[in-house]
Amino acid sequence: MARRAEIARVEDAAGRLRRWLRAMEEYFSAFSGLPEPLMAVAKAQEPGNPLTLPCDSLIATTDEYVEAAQRAGRARSSVTGLDLFLAACSVAWLTGTGATDEEALGRLRDLIESGHRRPGDAG
Repeated sequence: MARRAEIARVEDAAGRLRRWLRAMEEYFSAFSGLPEPLMAVAKAQEPGNPLTLPCDSLIATTDEYVEAAQRAGRARSSVTGLDLFLAACSVAWLTGTGATDEEALGRLRDLIESGHRRPGDAG
């Protein structure tokens, strides 16, 4: 969340969303094995789980960035903050496994970004 103020200064809504997703990936990669329980909590919505509150907060912030990109015509209306939260968790999980290199991760990020952009938006 500390990077949120920095990201908020980016003028372009799609740029803010892109930077926010990258910040979440970095945060999720900080501890080995963190993405898996985050994804489980996000799906299950367990009120007593200590990860629920941070996940809810990150998903709500992601929703804000997604909605801003949607208002600017830069993101599909069907995309949600939860979708992109899970995508960031997935990239972080792959990073943590060491099963892929930075080039492949870059291609995966491009696929995720092209999937949430509105058709015809070259980014």
